[in-house]
Amino acid sequence: MRRDDYYGPRATEPEAPAEEEAPPAPRTGTAPSHAPAGDPAPRHAAHSPEAQSPAARSTDSASDSDAQGFMSRRARREALARDKKTPRGQRSTGTGASAPTAAPTFEEEPRRTTDRTKAPAAAGAAAGAGAAAVPGAAAAAAPRKGTAPGRAAATADTHDDDFPRHSRREGDAFPSIVKWTTLGTLLPGLGMIRGRSRAGWILLLGFLAMIVVVLAWVAWRSPIKAIARVAGSPTILYALAVILAVGIIIWGFTILRSYAVLRKGHRMTDVQKWLGWGLVASLILCVGIPLGVGSAYSKVHADAVVEVFGRDGKQGVDIETLWGDKERINVFLIGRDNGDGREGTRPDTMLVASIKPHTGDATLISVPRNLNAARFPEGSQLAERFPEGFDAFGPQESMINAVWTWAEEYPEDVGEVPDALNPGMEATMQAVEGSLGLGLDYYASVDMQGFEDVIDAIGGVAIDVERPIPMGGGTNLNTGMKNQIYGWIDPGEQKLSGQQALWYVRSRDGSDNYDRMCRQQRMIKLTLDQVNPQELAIAYPKLAGSAGRNILTDIPQSQVSAFVELAAAMQGGEIKSAQINNDVTSTSSPDYEELHEWVEEQINPAEPSQAEEQAAPETEEPEETEEPEPTEEPKSGIEDDQGKCYPKGYEPGSGWPGWPGPEEA
Repeated sequence: MRRDDYYGPRATEPEAPAEEEAPPAPRTGTAPSHAPAGDPAPRHAAHSPEAQSPAARSTDSASDSDAQGFMSRRARREALARDKKTPRGQRSTGTGASAPTAAPTFEEEPRRTTDRTKAPAAAGAAAGAGAAAVPGAAAAAAPRKGTAPGRAAATADTHDDDFPRHSRREGDAFPSIVKWTTLGTLLPGLGMIRGRSRAGWILLLGFLAMIVVVLAWVAWRSPIKAIARVAGSPTILYALAVILAVGIIIWGFTILRSYAVLRKGHRMTDVQKWLGWGLVASLILCVGIPLGVGSAYSKVHADAVVEVFGRDGKQGVDIETLWGDKERINVFLIGRDNGDGREGTRPDTMLVASIKPHTGDATLISVPRNLNAARFPEGSQLAERFPEGFDAFGPQESMINAVWTWAEEYPEDVGEVPDALNPGMEATMQAVEGSLGLGLDYYASVDMQGFEDVIDAIGGVAIDVERPIPMGGGTNLNTGMKNQIYGWIDPGEQKLSGQQALWYVRSRDGSDNYDRMCRQQRMIKLTLDQVNPQELAIAYPKLAGSAGRNILTDIPQSQVSAFVELAAAMQGGEIKSAQINNDVTSTSSPDYEELHEWVEEQINPAEPSQAEEQAAPETEEPEETEEPEPTEEPKSGIEDDQGKCYPKGYEPGSGWPGWPGPEEA
């Protein structure tokens, strides 16, 4: 059989004469048994017009019709059976048998052929080849130059499968939908862009532009200044709360829209549909919960700033603008005790924090509550009222912590009081200024409940307790009777709760004021060192609500940002402790000129602290002795080299009267 009998005549060769036409090839699928048994004649002879019966000639006529593009029912059944057995990429679109294929070449990429153009192309090819073409050859379009025989018909289906516009089998597109929906959540609008939605470009570019603007602003101001600016501005905080709330809606809509656009035109199973909606709900929650918490915290913080600091309508300032030309600022810290059995308000704890704004180095000066005959600044109305010092309750009872109570009873003698202060606070601040020789720039007053809330908010304070600390005790000032001790803080490594920390700094049973002041300063320094931002953030709503009830201050709202920067600087600075005790000056009859000189030394960073002076070795070499020298008794009110505080005459590790021993774990 010639090549042209199978593939059809070549395009460049002339047609063969009709009288030399070769007999048609046998039909595909005709078994050898169909020929007469024992007939020695060749197969093509059996099919010649002379040897065929009328029925056979009718069958061959149908075969010729098949070759011309008109398939018989039998031929269609056979072609359908072959298509089912042949892989999709190798199927022929012709009506007859599959044409033999050669190795593909890449000289020229075949054109994509749609289903609508396949049948006309096949019919045209069959007409050009003639009636002698084998079954299946009429369906294949003539291959272009460089294309293997039979390649053109197969490539159309192959290209349609390589680049499907929609998934052809149910569930095929689900992994891609999940991937792009998730990516569209991380970058809003990306999933919509994948789904050919123009609105996705607007969302994506707007989101990226917002991030770039925020990062540029933070880099320009520095992270600390940026955080301080936001934390100190109620206007920015309220706006941030609204923006985050609106962001939840927009982001959630973007996730829903991305999922809808991506699944359009694709079929999914029922399980995939449920999983898809579950994914969408999870992504919305992952985005909505952080934004919702941020919005709520922004509003809570803004409310607390307004309640504690008010609103002065001025623009916030940073630390350089506010204190650029100041060597130090002095902040008066006072703990108020309004407990049961107290008449009026008596300061329970008084400290002055003298801080260098540019380095964060600070000196905490504890003012003893029993400092007698407090002085007032020269030229003030109170100095005229008490020229020899405060003596409103007699020579031995006129201690500095009684000034508040007296001023509330005689506010007219205090003089002019700023709007942010009450007569008791103004008189107490003047007493501290005159007695220490320092001008006070600000004050912050904390009620004892507020102190307890702060400790609980940071998750407690880890401390090595130096001795058993009674919770309760002391003497009732109204009845003169001993108060009951209802608990103990055991010595050793402990993590104190807010209530335990409060009694650690307040307890005076069997102790003295100097030991108590030492414990107060130790607690303040440990609290600053152990602030945990994560635990503080979790408890912040409660802490912010407590701040409005338990904190009073005259710090203006416009200066809050500067104080946020100052607090951050203090965490990296050095904090010295200084206690006014009888070694400095007698608290019952103090020498205030000598006290003023001592204060100037303590706020000088070049001068050693009291603890450093106590731990410094003697310059003279000790004489050699056989017996070791006894350990020096720790001084009352001054921390030792381990930072611990002991009352006068106490031997470390000797227990405490009434202590039942450590509690069993």
